[in-house]
Amino acid sequence: MFKYCPNCAAPASKFIDGKKFLCEECGFQIYHNTAAAVAVLLEWEDQYVLLKRGREPGRGMMDLPGGFVDPDESAEDACRREIREELGIEIKDLHYLASHHNTYPYKGITYKTCDLFFRAKCCTADFVRQESEIEEISLIDKGQLPVEDFAFESIKTLLKKIV
Repeated sequence: MFKYCPNCAAPASKFIDGKKFLCEECGFQIYHNTAAAVAVLLEWEDQYVLLKRGREPGRGMMDLPGGFVDPDESAEDACRREIREELGIEIKDLHYLASHHNTYPYKGITYKTCDLFFRAKCCTADFVRQESEIEEISLIDKGQLPVEDFAFESIKTLLKKIV
C-alpha cells in the first residue's frame, strides 16, 4: 500500500489482513476501507437501459449506470447524480435491491468495493451520453439481458438472481 509511512517517512512496515497499514517505527495506522459504489437497473417501459463502457476497467463491456459514492453523499443521491452525469436524465421510483462485493482495478490500484444496487424508472428516454465514460447506450428487452457480457462480477451476480 505504501512504500514509506505517511506520518514519519520510515520504510513501510506492515500491511495487516489486507486492510490495515501499521508503521512499526511511529505507530501510525491507516485502514484501507471498502469503497461504496452504486449501480441502477434502470427501466424504460419494458426495457432496461444498458451502457457499453468507454474506459477501463472493462472498456467495451456492458455496465449499468452508476459509479462511486462521493464523500458526504447518500447512496440514493449518488444514483441520481450518476444518472444525470452519464445519461442526462432524471429518475423516479428509486428502490434498493441488494449489495455485492466487487474488485475494481484502476490505474495500478485494486479497490475493494461494496456495490449497492437499485432499481429505478426513467422520466424520459432522451439520453445525453457522457462521452468520456460511455461508448454506447442501449435499450434491451427485459428478457434479453446479456448477463455474461457485463464487466463486473457483482453485476453478473445480481442479474443472475433477477433474470
